[in-house]
Order: sequence, then C-alpha cells, then structure tokens
Amino acid sequence: MNVGNRSMKSTRILGVTGGIGCGKSVVCAYLARLGAEIFDADLIARNLMESDEEVRQEVTRAFGKESYRADGSLDRKWLAGQVFADDTRLAELNGIVHPKVAQAFRILRNRLQGGLLVHEAALTYEAGSENSLDAICVVTAPRKVRIARVMARDLVNAEKVLARMRRQLPQEEKARRADVVLVNDSDMAAARRKSRRLYDLAMSGERLSSENFRFTRQL
Repeated sequence: MNVGNRSMKSTRILGVTGGIGCGKSVVCAYLARLGAEIFDADLIARNLMESDEEVRQEVTRAFGKESYRADGSLDRKWLAGQVFADDTRLAELNGIVHPKVAQAFRILRNRLQGGLLVHEAALTYEAGSENSLDAICVVTAPRKVRIARVMARDLVNAEKVLARMRRQLPQEEKARRADVVLVNDSDMAAARRKSRRLYDLAMSGERLSSENFRFTRQL
C-alpha cells in the first residue's frame, strides 16, 4: 500500500474490489452519494476501446476487425470469446488497455485537491494495482447470492457464472489481502450503513493507511 503522509486536505485513495456478483458497484454508488469521486476502471477500459483511436487500432491489429461492429461499437461478446479461455490473449488485451486506464487514473488523481477518490475495479489484485492505492476494501457476498445476482443480471446459467468466477482470484484470497472486508449479503439497508462506515473510516484521522484501516477489519 501507498502509506505516505497525507494531510487532511489531501485526497484519500481507496480501492474497492471484489469478485463477480459481490455488489461492489452498489457500494461505490453509495460512496458517490456521500461525496466520493468514483473512478470505474472497468467502465473506463470499455470506453477507451471505443473512443481512443490508438487503442482501437491496437485491438484491431491484435484480435482482428471482428472486434468492432459495422457501426464502430466494440463487440464485447466476440472479444470476450477470444480471451476468456486463453490467459496469453487476455494478457495481451490487458497490455493494450491497462496503461491507458492507469494514465486516466493518474490524471484524475492529480486534478483532485481533497476528499475521497475511489478506484473501483474487478481485478485490482490481478492487475497489480494495489500499490497505487492507500487502502483496499474487498466487497464479499455468499457464493449462492453471487451466482443468483449474475444469473439475473446477465441472463446466463449457473455454469457460466461459475466459469467466470474461476477466472478471478478466489474471494477468500482477496479478503485475506484486504484492509477492510465489507460483506454485502443482499440486505440493502445494511449495505448503506456499511458504506457510510467505510466512507467515515476513509476520511477519518490525519493519515489513511493500512494500519488505521485494520482497526475495523470487517464491516
């Protein structure tokens, strides 16, 4: 973690991550309502693949013109099929997109003069992004709840959800590495309360570090 000295007026940088179906976006939405600036790394990556001409050219060169539809929009389903079961191809795609995402995050981080900046990403640990953050909250949920959420959201069967889960770092390992674990078990009122506690914790004290996060490890 980046635990350098920070004044109360400086920006606090909190990573929020979690496996598929954990509900991290719900937590980030609550944090946004409380005043946090949200950097959605996954959304930024998708936008870059459509709007950044350099990225578009590299994706097309690496994966073919089929990566984009006739109207110029990214064919996410087709591209996902190219990288889903091939770690080498996935690393190639990440190598094209992740540097641009990191650059966009640095620009936003340098522009802000205070408050809480939340870096929301599904693959914080997998991408090695943790060292650019002051602390990390891992959002977790029971396995059955995660599967049900994704099935309802993406209209897929349980087998496909489980296959996607296996492509990510296990939830237990993410929680072990976390500074804060926020359990999001479908109780929306509880999720709001826990998000409020997380926000207050992130903004408390003169420094934001793993040490002062660990006094309340699970929310």
